[in-house]
Amino acid sequence: MQSFLPALAAFALLACAPKKTPGSDPSDMSEAQHEREAAQQEALAASHADQFDPNAAVTDVACGATNPHGARRICWTSTTNPSAEHLATAEEHRRMAADHRAASQALVAAEATACAGIADADRDTSPFEHVEDIASVTALTESHSAGKATTQEVVGAIVEFRAVPGLTAEWLQRIVDCHIARNAALGHDVPEMPDCPLVPKGASAQVASTGAGFSVAIRSDDPTSAKDILARAQRLATSTPVR
Repeated sequence: MQSFLPALAAFALLACAPKKTPGSDPSDMSEAQHEREAAQQEALAASHADQFDPNAAVTDVACGATNPHGARRICWTSTTNPSAEHLATAEEHRRMAADHRAASQALVAAEATACAGIADADRDTSPFEHVEDIASVTALTESHSAGKATTQEVVGAIVEFRAVPGLTAEWLQRIVDCHIARNAALGHDVPEMPDCPLVPKGASAQVASTGAGFSVAIRSDDPTSAKDILARAQRLATSTPVR
């Protein structure tokens, strides 16, 4: 019995824990969309709160069945507030608004941290727009085994940059991380950067030094995003001037 009690207590805590609002994960939508959703939930909360009347009351008398032995029926009195459900509903909408507000703030904080110290020009312009400095683009693949068969699955792209005066792998990594955080805050909807491989949802990137410059391996565990990353990178390759 003693070994069962901790599990029972943990189950009780889980059952009482507030549920996460659907769609309120930071990655579910942009910072602006989270803010709009929070405002909508707050408006709904206010509407329900206005419908709650603390003085509203309904009294009901419920009597039990007649006792076959002739005993008197017992009648109990109960008083309820018919508008109480509006108070509970208002609180639920406030909780949902808070979840979306927290997601919005998380996106803003992540972008601020990732872009700290990055020049406005580097923050607002994708490093991949500098096609003149792109040396090559190749598919990033991973091996997957199924029984005795091994296949290569596309998970993204590798973009090779030529050496650029003043640029280091560490600084390029910071610029790339800034753009990933910024794209997340924008909800991965960045029409002004149609060929930037950092835009798709779930994209991550790792910068490394090479003998002649830098390589940026951009990947995503989502197959659709991985294909989008490669397609964008390949468009960059077609617009790279021949040297």
